[in-house]
Amino acid sequence: MRISLGRRDVKLFLIGVAIVLLAFYLGTRQSILFYEYLPHSIPENGILVFYQPSCPKCIEEIPVIQRLVNEGYRVHTIDVYERPDIAALFGVTVTPTIVILPERTKLEGAVSYDDIMRAIKEGVEVKGEGCEVNIEGGGAIACGLT
Repeated sequence: MRISLGRRDVKLFLIGVAIVLLAFYLGTRQSILFYEYLPHSIPENGILVFYQPSCPKCIEEIPVIQRLVNEGYRVHTIDVYERPDIAALFGVTVTPTIVILPERTKLEGAVSYDDIMRAIKEGVEVKGEGCEVNIEGGGAIACGLT
C-alpha cells in the first residue's frame, strides 16, 4: 500500500511541525521579562516589579532592582500596560509596585533597598512616592500623588 501526499498535505504537516517546535521553544525558554507568563503560571517565589515606562519613580528604582538581580534574586518586571491582567490580579494602583512572593508582601512607590530587604525578611509592607496607574485610560494620571 502506497500513501500519496499532495503539496497541500506536506504544507499542513510542516506548519504543524513548526507550531509544535515553537510551542516547545516558548515553553522551555527562561526569561527575566515576566510579561511572557500567563496569569495561571505566576512563579511561586521571586520578586515582581510592576512599572510603567513613563513613570520617573520607576526609573529611580532601577539601581535598586539591578542590585537585587546582581545578588541572585529572581526578579520579574511587568509593564502594567502590557499585562494589565497581572497588575489587576495583584491590585496594582501605583508604580513602581514590588510584590515579594510567595507571601505577596507589597511595597508601593519608590522604596529603598533596605525597605525591600525588610519586606523579604519580616514581611513589612512599605509605601513610598509613586505614580498612579490608570490602566483603562492608557497612561499615568498623576505622579507623586500616592
